[in-house]
Amino acid sequence: MKKYKHLVFDIDGTMIDSLPVHMVSLIKTLREITGREYTEEELKFTFGIPGDATMRQLGISDPDAAVERWLDNLVEAGSKDIPLFPGIRELLEKLQEKGVHLGIVTSKMRSEYIAQFTANGLLPFFDNVVTADDTPKGKPDPAPMFAYMKMTGAAPEEILFFGDTVYDMDCARGAGVDHALVLWGCLCPDEIEATYKMEKVEDILDFV
Repeated sequence: MKKYKHLVFDIDGTMIDSLPVHMVSLIKTLREITGREYTEEELKFTFGIPGDATMRQLGISDPDAAVERWLDNLVEAGSKDIPLFPGIRELLEKLQEKGVHLGIVTSKMRSEYIAQFTANGLLPFFDNVVTADDTPKGKPDPAPMFAYMKMTGAAPEEILFFGDTVYDMDCARGAGVDHALVLWGCLCPDEIEATYKMEKVEDILDFV
């Protein structure tokens, strides 16, 4: 098994089980703005891309205002209290003990990341974090991963990126970085190509 110096994680669907809250709050937001009742199936594509990109792809005339409303609805739906997937905290503790560089590349805004990771106690684990505010283009563009490499000085072959969507895998692939699809949060695992596919959280320890 290849070993890596940097393990970099997506957040939603990878470390936290945020899909239910994501869908409930987005459906409510779109109902308020458009009067239309969207289904979860119609909105599956939105999981893993920035909020403004979501609203643009849905044809919302004022994406920024829509995102603000969505953020309010996320808070109302309990976004700060979203549970971690089982085993994530224990994994991070073990990786930290081993001295592995732990990073994040996420489509969340930095304010969302800080609020959520302060609430769930994960903030101290991560020194290098790339959020949607940090690059002109988000996933699936490789820009966020290039930003992580510039931030840390890490070479592509030293990094393994964990995510749950095709956007995550494409972002890493475009930057020449190995990528692992986490099956505990993935909606369509058979349709996504990845360097590795992970069935168990604890198996991540094999890479260090």
